[in-house]
Amino acid sequence: MHIREVTSSTNALLKIFRRALADGVTREGWLAVEGPRSVEEALKARGSGSEVTIHSVLVSRSGAERFKSMLARLAHEAEIAQVADRLFQNAAQTQTPQGIAALVELPQPDLQEILAHRDSLLLVACGLQDPGNLGAIMRSAEALGATALVTLRETVSPFNPKTIRSCAGSVFRLPVFPGQDPGALFERLRATGVTIVATDRHSASKLVQADLRGSLALLVGNEASGLAEEIAGEASLRLSIPIRLGTDSVNVAAATAIFLYETARQRDFRY
Repeated sequence: MHIREVTSSTNALLKIFRRALADGVTREGWLAVEGPRSVEEALKARGSGSEVTIHSVLVSRSGAERFKSMLARLAHEAEIAQVADRLFQNAAQTQTPQGIAALVELPQPDLQEILAHRDSLLLVACGLQDPGNLGAIMRSAEALGATALVTLRETVSPFNPKTIRSCAGSVFRLPVFPGQDPGALFERLRATGVTIVATDRHSASKLVQADLRGSLALLVGNEASGLAEEIAGEASLRLSIPIRLGTDSVNVAAATAIFLYETARQRDFRY
């Protein structure tokens, strides 16, 4: 295991990490993750046969010994750079940096291949703005059997640093299709026989009354305003969660988890 010592704040690799940790991705589209949990999840994904590739790791001087066993599990071709704690803190985005970060290339999934699966379940985020909510939704999507996450334009990036920190590693295991054009997506879904379901708190049709088996795309909307009418209008089903009289709604991440759970229940939890 070769660890390169970086001492200058103007070092090219350090600049790449600084920019990528702020933006979420590099110019090549590699995901920037920070903290031992995220790096560990990337290692576990690679170890389970995923095509996740860890290209570079940045470690603080104090973290190099602490994360020695983790670094030893990296592929031989992975680049490891060590910097002074001060330089790492300047590059990090978290309030309390833990001394390790990585640039990770995710596999490129094929949406058509996913749509060809029997009983596929796509979760489509339409206009969500809070990265923490999207991260929580990704976590529920993976746990409750979603086949993939799709985000439409005007939705917070699934690779936003806050999204990545809150998704508990789901980004390494759940296929993600960011920034999709809604018109092209809905046309594709209908062409492949996917039932489009909209979450709609005002609908008289209740979630538990619907048949959620078969290939399905579940649309979830903006935290404050829900789904835009032009998006909800693409759905063949608009469903609500029965909630206590006098309450307005539940958080979008909670609502999504309820929809996903009911879908999984109807499918006998076969993931």
